[in-house]
Amino acid sequence: MKTPAFRFRFCAALAALLVVTAAPAQAGEIKPLMRDMKQTMQRALNSRTTAEMRGYVTRLESDAQQASRQRYRSDQSTYDEGMRTLQRELTEVDRAIAANDLPAAKQALRRINDTKKHYHDLLG
Repeated sequence: MKTPAFRFRFCAALAALLVVTAAPAQAGEIKPLMRDMKQTMQRALNSRTTAEMRGYVTRLESDAQQASRQRYRSDQSTYDEGMRTLQRELTEVDRAIAANDLPAAKQALRRINDTKKHYHDLLG
């Protein structure tokens, strides 16, 4: 039988672990996400089929969702606006993929690239 002291230490360790894993990500975690998004975007643009592109776009959407939860210390409102714009533009890519229209999907991805440049300029 476990002693009360053991149970207390176990519960404290478990609570600490939960706090650490649930803690918000640090600003330094934005860069790896953005780097992955850049590489994934390039791969999506090089796709030869909508099925191939779909996998890359799914990854982009996942990265964008993670990035949208990050804190951006210098201008949070502009960062949030850029992330919302990205989500809307990814929806356009999804529509083109659903219609099996690879050229339209690639064009929508190019618009995302233009939007990325715009917000990167705004955020410095």
